[in-house]
Order: sequence, then C-alpha cells, then structure tokens
Amino acid sequence: MYIKEVTDRMDWEAFQSTQRWMQFPQSWVWGEFQKSLGRQVQRFALVDKEGKWILAAQGEYRPRKFGLGYWFTPRGPQFHPSVGEDEYRGYLEEFIHELNARQAVPKSLFWRMEPVIEQRSLQRHLPARFNRTSAMNPACTAVLDLTKSEDALLKAMHQKTRYNIKVAAKHGVTTRVTNHPKDVDRFLKLMEETAGRDKFVQHDAPYMAKTLYTLSAAHMARLRVAELNGAILAANLEVNYGNTYTYLYGASSSKIRQAMAPYALQWDAIRQAKEEGAKWYDFWGCNPENKATPLYKPSWEGITRFKMGWGAKRKCLVGTWDLPFNIMLYWAVFFRRLMRPF
Repeated sequence: MYIKEVTDRMDWEAFQSTQRWMQFPQSWVWGEFQKSLGRQVQRFALVDKEGKWILAAQGEYRPRKFGLGYWFTPRGPQFHPSVGEDEYRGYLEEFIHELNARQAVPKSLFWRMEPVIEQRSLQRHLPARFNRTSAMNPACTAVLDLTKSEDALLKAMHQKTRYNIKVAAKHGVTTRVTNHPKDVDRFLKLMEETAGRDKFVQHDAPYMAKTLYTLSAAHMARLRVAELNGAILAANLEVNYGNTYTYLYGASSSKIRQAMAPYALQWDAIRQAKEEGAKWYDFWGCNPENKATPLYKPSWEGITRFKMGWGAKRKCLVGTWDLPFNIMLYWAVFFRRLMRPF
C-alpha cells in the first residue's frame, strides 16, 4: 500500500463519483477555487497493491504567524464505498504513516481533517493521535432523499411546511435563478441583514461573491431568489456537485415575512435538483438530536426546525479533528482549548 499525489483531474473526479453522498469541498473545482485565494492545495490517495484507491484527501494549506500554519481537509478524507467501518482507523493510520514517510507536504503544526465517517455509536474510528477541535464545517446536517416521488416528498414534510408552501403561492411569490451582478449585490446585502438579525457570523461579502462566480463558471453554483412585486424577499446560494445539491447560504428579508418566501424558494430548489437527477439535497448544517453533545448550538434551533420540516434525515459525522505533527508545540499553542471537555 502506498500514497500518491494526484495531479490528474479525471482520476480525482472518478474517485469522487464513487461516493454515495458527494462532498463539494473535496471537488477539483473547489480546490482550484482555494488556489485562486492564494492557498496551496495538494491532493493525495492511498492506493493498494492492485491500484485501487482506498481513500483520498484534498488539503488546503492555511498559513499562520511564526510558521505555525496547518493543512485542512474539508469534509475529508473520503473512503472508497467498499471500505468497512472497522477498517477506517487502520487505513487512516496507514495514510498518516505514508504521508510522513514521504514528507509529501511542507512542514506544518498539524493537519486538520473532517473524515466522512458517520457517528452511529461511541466507537472511535480515528487513531488515538487525533484531537477533537471546533467544527469548521457542519458535522451534522439534514439530507433529503430526492429519489422519492414529488408526492412522497410532500407527504414526508411537516404539515406546517406544506401549508407554508401553499401560503407563498397564494401571496404570488415567484422564484428565479440569476447570476446578474445587481441580484448578487442584493443577495449580499440580504445576507448581511440576515446575519445581523439572527446573530450569526458569516463569511464576508467578497468571499461569498467569489464563491458564487467561480463555481457558477464551472456550472457548480447558482443564485436563486424569491420575489414579490419586484422585491427580493429571500435568496439561496446553491452548490451542485455530482449526486448532491447543497443549500450553502440562505438569506431572508425582515419585510413581508407573512408571504413565506423561503418556503417557495426551497421547494423550487428541491424540485429542480430532483429534475436534474440529483440523489441528495443537503441542507448543510443542523443540530444533532442530542442537546448534550458539544455540537449542539441553541442558536441553531430555529433553522434546524425549518430544515427538518422538509422531511430530511439527520446525518452526523465524527466532526473536525487535528492530527498534530509536533505534539509538544501543538499542546503549547492550544493548551487552553485542549483542556476543555468534549
């Protein structure tokens, strides 16, 4: 078994297409987007003696002061579907060993990973050297199965969700897909309003705009807006990658809330994703069911109810973990954080 750096896009995407639930932060295009932000990006695969890829990881280097930068693999590494749960830990150990033996990446303080491993029990799938850290991307999300018929999707929704879709239609809310700069500007202002009202931290406007324009050029993103009498009341930035559509950013106005514009917007997005052959609609983040876990956020209670109301099912992954390369220095830098219970 050996590790190799992947430089061929076709090889990389061929492996990604084997995933039951595809992750856009591990797409080739996302890696190129990170490069456009000035970050170093490298891609690696752990390969067996027959040439089969066991796992793959796309890493982004995040520089920090005093040379204490780190590598980050968002929603990765990913395993081949044939790999069993009891094999995750062993293959990760092998991947780490080969990565270090080859000195395949520039030195850094640690490698931050978000393995696509579902947390179904208290079993630890990761090597003991990994330390849990604050989530970078949502560890728990709500995922809707689009292989169901439209009638079945409606039936699986919460009664209030179905009702609000009808309310939006009665008010005359319309939806459309757009990448026009004026609409993008209105979306960004609406995002700012939403973040202020709901008290959450959001990416800055230039980053979100570049995300949309870069991914839409690769036919991987689109902006969808819901309007009433020419006024944009809600907007979503959606990412489509393989068998999965992701509701990445969402904004809504404080005006005319009784029109239920976000419901018209989501239902239109879900139907279009289904029509285009997607298998999953990922709402990108929700609370876990257990309020006692460190992943639970009281501020997410409202948005979790909204997302679960569509009949989606929770998928909770093991979360974000750090693999220190210099354990003594890592502990010195992150001592206070590592002392917190989790």
